[in-house]
Amino acid sequence: MEELSPASREYFRTLPRRRVAAGLVIRDEHGHVLAVKPNYKDGWLLPGGTVDPGEAPRKAARREGREELGLDIEPGALLLIAHSAFPDPVGDGLSFLYDGGSLPDGAQVTLQQDELTEWRFVGPDEFAEHFGDHGALHITAALTGLAEARTLELEDGEEVL
Repeated sequence: MEELSPASREYFRTLPRRRVAAGLVIRDEHGHVLAVKPNYKDGWLLPGGTVDPGEAPRKAARREGREELGLDIEPGALLLIAHSAFPDPVGDGLSFLYDGGSLPDGAQVTLQQDELTEWRFVGPDEFAEHFGDHGALHITAALTGLAEARTLELEDGEEVL
């Protein structure tokens, strides 16, 4: 990228910022998804996290899989991109969920001790209980994308066609 003028720099400073997250949808032989329990908030999450500045979402999903699970999983197809607008202090966010495939036989999950306390596979009937309504909606949409071999796009929980 070429050098920005002072006026351009100031302009870009005025633009809104968004949180971007990327995660992996990893399944077992029954179609349940791998969930992790963070120690810094309530509920459960998919393996994943915030995309670092200058990092692509796909690379972030792979990095987070290595950091959180001790597994180097090459993300597959993009299953879901979702925009969610929440009131302050949460604000706007974009989520990218990738196909993480099935956990290989004999794979050893090594949790990131600084952030996670446990992991388990969760079935669709438990999604809302573990991930909350918002997370359950995203995971269900991602699994629909997987089943239909397409990427779904959501805006505040509604599919964009």
